[in-house]
Amino acid sequence: MNVAVGSSKTKTERKVKTELESRTFKDGAIYLFKRADYVKPTWFCRVKVPNSKGYVSCSTKTTDEHQAFAFANELFNKTFLKVANGQDLHSKRVVLAIQEYVASVEAMGDIKPTMLTRNQFLKHTEKFFGAIRLKEVTGATLGDLNFWMVQNSRYGKMSANTVKRYSADMKVFLNWCLDRKYIDVLPRFPKQKMESNRRPHFDNKDWALLTRQLREFVRSENLHIVRDRTMLANYVLILANTGIRVGEARKLKWRDLREIPPPKGSNQPPDIALFVSGKTGPREVVARTSDVKTYFKRILELRTKELLELVTQEKDPIKARNMKVRPSADDYVFSNRDGTPIGSFKKSFAALLKFANVETNSHGAKRTIYSLRHTYATFRLQEGVHQFILAKNMGTSTAMLEKHYGHTSNVASAAELTKGGQFKSGKKAGAVDWLLE
Repeated sequence: MNVAVGSSKTKTERKVKTELESRTFKDGAIYLFKRADYVKPTWFCRVKVPNSKGYVSCSTKTTDEHQAFAFANELFNKTFLKVANGQDLHSKRVVLAIQEYVASVEAMGDIKPTMLTRNQFLKHTEKFFGAIRLKEVTGATLGDLNFWMVQNSRYGKMSANTVKRYSADMKVFLNWCLDRKYIDVLPRFPKQKMESNRRPHFDNKDWALLTRQLREFVRSENLHIVRDRTMLANYVLILANTGIRVGEARKLKWRDLREIPPPKGSNQPPDIALFVSGKTGPREVVARTSDVKTYFKRILELRTKELLELVTQEKDPIKARNMKVRPSADDYVFSNRDGTPIGSFKKSFAALLKFANVETNSHGAKRTIYSLRHTYATFRLQEGVHQFILAKNMGTSTAMLEKHYGHTSNVASAAELTKGGQFKSGKKAGAVDWLLE
């Protein structure tokens, strides 16, 4: 529905050029016409209601005159009601405001993951808002949006926490509209109930069962399956011992790994640190155990073997000499055979859980890859790491730890995660040398 703008040409000139025929109803309040530049004789309408500026015009999307009048008459009644309720007929459409907001965010260049997710959500809501204008959005509209989001989700359901996160994204957008005076006040947001269920993790028994089954799960006569499951097995062990997010693991490169030298005189092996960048920004993560070095080394050996095979298969000796024989510092850790990052381990992880018979926890909650992060948090708290230190290491807040892992025992602060200094990536050529030692 578009608000028409007047022209310097006379009405007669405009009719001759753009209209084939027309009809007038309600003393000119409803005007139907057919445009000459349309091959199909579709009726358009223009309505004017008392006490409003300008008029509202749009296509009736029908060639039938009676149906066109019924459409225009309903539009007149709706418009009349909006004006009577003090609504602004000329406020910006929500869809246009969303497009402007998204463009402004993208123009910033380096978009944070939270902004990217918000943009995707707002683009998705364009289907819901349609022709709705910003000043027509009420608390009821936002309640309907929440219901629409649930109904149009992948499985027809959505957690209360997810709905609340989407509401927060919508509030950021509407505040942006408020700053630009597209709206006068923020609509009231419907209250959301937060879920208090504990996030499914692996208890000691199921974790021991899962890790025991890893070796058997990897075995196969199909070398491609062995390769993929070897990558998965080490992925599982690394995530459960570092607590990094799935998205952070996906972007992890070899240059992002380093050893933290032990204190002088200590017989302890060096700790392992990972430099990651996630939704809360960049941070350095200290692994739970130095055994993580072994898991990374297995992946490095796998990738080195694959690259050597490519070199030996190359028939052109000049090309073969220029091919790398092991991963470079800028290569992804969790990569496909061609070096591209693995998009998701979701299906293979689900197969592993089924194989080990640990798909659900004792409460019947289904486990996912994110259960590895929750397992890391639970074990760390049980082992005595202070919440503040753990929160910094995981890139989250102590409030979130308390909310989701409050069932674990809290003891005095531990110093395991405070070792080391600022992250240094080292030279490109030698970023993975220490893994080969």
